[in-house]
Amino acid sequence: MAFSAQASMLRLNAGNHRQFRSHQVVNPAISQSQALELQAQQFNQQHRVITSKPEGELRTYERTGGQAIFPDMDKLGLDLQSGKMDMVFADNNVVYFKNILFNCSSAYGTSWVEGTLSEDGTTITVPMGQSIGWSDYYQTDVVLCMGTTELVYVNGEPDHVAFTADETVTEVTYTIDGDKIILNGTEGSSATGQDLSRWNAYGLACCWADDGSFGGCLEWDTELTRTETSVIPTVIYSQPEGELVTYNRAGMSIFTGYFGVQSSPFADKMNLVYGTDGKVYIQNPLWWNKSYNTWVWGDFDPETGIISVPIGQYLMYSEEADLGVQLLWGHSILYQDADGYYMYEYFLDDVDAIQFKIDGDNLYLLGCEGDPNAGFPDLYNATGMIGHFSDGSNMTCLEYADSNVPYGTVLNLEPAVPANPTKLTWQDRGFTDGTTVFGFELPTTDVDGRVIEQEFISYSIFVDDDQIITFDAESYGSINEDITEVPYSLWSNYWGFTPTQVTFYRTNHSDDPIFEHRIGIQVYYTVGSVKNASDIVYINAGDLQPAIPANPEATAWYDYGEYGNNYGSFYFNLPTTDIDGNYIDPYYLSYSIYTDDDQIYTFRASDFPDELTEDVTEIPSSVFYNSWNLSSYGAYLYYDEAPLFTHQVGIQVFYTIGREKNASDIVYLEVYPNPSNVDELNAGKQVADVRYYNIAGQEMAQPNGLTIQVTTYTDGTRSTTKVIK
Repeated sequence: MAFSAQASMLRLNAGNHRQFRSHQVVNPAISQSQALELQAQQFNQQHRVITSKPEGELRTYERTGGQAIFPDMDKLGLDLQSGKMDMVFADNNVVYFKNILFNCSSAYGTSWVEGTLSEDGTTITVPMGQSIGWSDYYQTDVVLCMGTTELVYVNGEPDHVAFTADETVTEVTYTIDGDKIILNGTEGSSATGQDLSRWNAYGLACCWADDGSFGGCLEWDTELTRTETSVIPTVIYSQPEGELVTYNRAGMSIFTGYFGVQSSPFADKMNLVYGTDGKVYIQNPLWWNKSYNTWVWGDFDPETGIISVPIGQYLMYSEEADLGVQLLWGHSILYQDADGYYMYEYFLDDVDAIQFKIDGDNLYLLGCEGDPNAGFPDLYNATGMIGHFSDGSNMTCLEYADSNVPYGTVLNLEPAVPANPTKLTWQDRGFTDGTTVFGFELPTTDVDGRVIEQEFISYSIFVDDDQIITFDAESYGSINEDITEVPYSLWSNYWGFTPTQVTFYRTNHSDDPIFEHRIGIQVYYTVGSVKNASDIVYINAGDLQPAIPANPEATAWYDYGEYGNNYGSFYFNLPTTDIDGNYIDPYYLSYSIYTDDDQIYTFRASDFPDELTEDVTEIPSSVFYNSWNLSSYGAYLYYDEAPLFTHQVGIQVFYTIGREKNASDIVYLEVYPNPSNVDELNAGKQVADVRYYNIAGQEMAQPNGLTIQVTTYTDGTRSTTKVIK
């Protein structure tokens, strides 16, 4: 649907506290007694809504006139009516309307309501109060009614749409005039576009039976014109009978997304069924449209391994809109003009089937062209499977596979013995945030080197004498009960359990340490009722020797006191190697700040309420990797009375693993002249280096704007000066 800018704004402000139930309801028109009467009539509400097509003559009508307010997700939309509506003319002058309200099926699903055809065949009368939807949650249903919508203004701006049901109307009539059917008794603006009067209307609507609040749909000036009855295409929603084989697949998808034309490599699973009818069925052949969760069929030649899937099959179809998505084959080409890039798709007339080939455990998509590793814009020029709207408007996606690799590989469902986990590490953060982290690398193959599927992996943690660790639900919000085995479904979705580490909510420094000597991990691979395990692989506490970190670099100091503030910014670079030049893990780092005569600075929790819960003198990686105020390149330093120091500020870095901690030197930045060095400064020093930094601590080639100049002398001392260029 197309919405004006004004209408879109109103959609955002027409919120509800239950599905399409406005929290700004005024003057509910169905009284409590009437609601109780309705409920008394509906002793089995779930069966009152007619969801199956009644018997009789099926006729299809096009909505050729009228406007509507209707549900659009959890908001309200307003637009001209469009699409089709089926009607059944049954015996005894009974007529049934399918989804009588425009677009109501998107909120309540398929429903039919009943009307009576006059003896002369010119009028259809539809009783109000018929149910078009039932809510198990609220234990009531949504019923037909006549009602009024009114746009309500707050502070001069349109704010929400209020609704009042008309309890005086018990039925509505439609007039039959040749091929047209016209709804009588409604009133509303015929304007289009941004005319806000469109939101004020009286028409056929729906409301909640228990209190008369707005059900979300109201339409007026409805006009239906008979058209050819739609031929409903076949869409396969249920898994066909036969042998199921699951493939891991990978490829490239080109699609029009929120930011225009986009592309994305994908890795996913796809099911294939060797049907009992001699055909092969493929579920979700297009990764981008996998939400449809439907199947297409193909003919299989066992001698060649070729599966031929006829094009034009529907991946989804909406009867109300008479619109679906079909599976086709063709090209995508990206063009450029003065206004930007545009993508076009072309279908190949000489292709009547998409071909897959089965070769052992591999599944190939034949005929693809395109390079998934190409740069922009060549990446978008490809040949492959296309999902396309059946009205010819535009495509949903084009997908192709690299011709050098299989499109799919059979999922390894053998109960394999997993290889041992590797790369075990241990970091005790008890002195900082009260947690500890055990790191590892889970296996990707079995003991024979064959690839295994992560989703069948789980693991347990052991300490000391093969004592298994229990993860308690009280500490881990991601579990509902205590567990000793961590499944893939948990560690793939929650912090605390990840594919590379486990976080413990107690420390090895506590009175009840997690382990004394060693900690280890065992991996399980479970398929069906068969579970195989790796060895328990341990890391000993004595193996966890921390490196000595290289010295940090102190780069700049900027005092904000001259602007009336009581803090300054100290900038630095943390080391990435130890003193021997070997890489060190930044997550084992922490730092402290010193002033003047090695006086350690205390970071107060009151100054950093988002980062600290208590006063500390050491900032760990768990803090400085999650904060702007205490970062890996700088820190704010607060003071009660200026100056915080008289001549220098410094930083020292620590590298901690387990219970062992090593430290760098304290590296100072000389900011103000040290009184003890005045004579030496006056006598002159040899300048070894001059560097420039902006106030964020980033080095610049030349001064630019407000700049911090750091001068290094031949004796290793430094001075800092603010300059403006």
